[in-house]
Amino acid sequence: MAPKIYIAQDPVLEDVLDIAAEKLLALGWTVVRGPEITPGVPLRLSADQRQALIEDVDIIVASSRSRLSAKDLDASPRLRALVFPTIGVDAVDLEACAARGLIVANGATPENFLAMSEATVMLMLVLLYRLHESERLLRENAGRPQQMYARMVRGRTIGLIGSGRIGAGVIERLLAFEPAQILVHDPFLTPDTAPAGVRLVERDALLTTSDVVSLHVPLNAQTRGMIAEAELRAMKTNAVLINTSRGGLIDEDALVRVMTAGHLAGAGLDVTETEPLPADHPLRGLDRVILTPHILGHTIDLYTVMPDVLVENATRIMKGDLPTYVRNPDVVERWRQKLNDLN
Repeated sequence: MAPKIYIAQDPVLEDVLDIAAEKLLALGWTVVRGPEITPGVPLRLSADQRQALIEDVDIIVASSRSRLSAKDLDASPRLRALVFPTIGVDAVDLEACAARGLIVANGATPENFLAMSEATVMLMLVLLYRLHESERLLRENAGRPQQMYARMVRGRTIGLIGSGRIGAGVIERLLAFEPAQILVHDPFLTPDTAPAGVRLVERDALLTTSDVVSLHVPLNAQTRGMIAEAELRAMKTNAVLINTSRGGLIDEDALVRVMTAGHLAGAGLDVTETEPLPADHPLRGLDRVILTPHILGHTIDLYTVMPDVLVENATRIMKGDLPTYVRNPDVVERWRQKLNDLN
């Protein structure tokens, strides 16, 4: 029997998913494509769609623009894995996957996480140097200001909440700029496992001390809204906030209130609670905020390798091998038992 795979639609990853689907079809797979997605509205399969699309698939491919329920995970007795083309897998509950012995693969390639690392450092530099303000001076023929406003990374305190692959890449790149210190708050790190050149601290100490605060955690029940009004006001008045992780980490209404009141020198947000960001959202009216549409890490380099990585993960799974990039390695033994039961 040919392997059968469901591949969700995603308007941002359309070419990636289309190419991967073509490659799998050429290998003799049966490919089922998901329904169209309305931008800004995560897709949730109805009961009829669930029955028509995934009731007998071996693998489900999804992205952050889909939401997979327990009913979706139980729809196919053949289901053995989920594959995400991106690093983020917040479209599914990992605990629910673990309970079912489902391995979750993602696209944690160097082109993926290192692009985000570079982009995060770029946002730090643009905000500290107030690049857009300098650009405006020239465009408006305003001349040089009497007082300089740019700040170097060198000699300043950079704080990362969370680490992981992207955070580690940020740290590695920041070290060349000679910051005064790099602080990290991550409950999963110990002094023995922390990247070289950083100091582990509690979150409150990081917020009150850092000139730049950058978020590098997944979005889940524990992290949603973790940066609310109290945390924002605890930051230095002239601090910079960076979020290239997930929009739900920050209380955006609180961020608007705090920045409208003059607190914080700037914010760089590649992600927002609602994507795309509504045209009338008050964040758009704040000139100290850089907004990008969840695209900073989406390089030509990444999109070149993403289809092949997706196909490789899927084919390895169907051979009974671990995918190249595993998001939930603690499930491996249960997954192998599940494969034995299926066979």
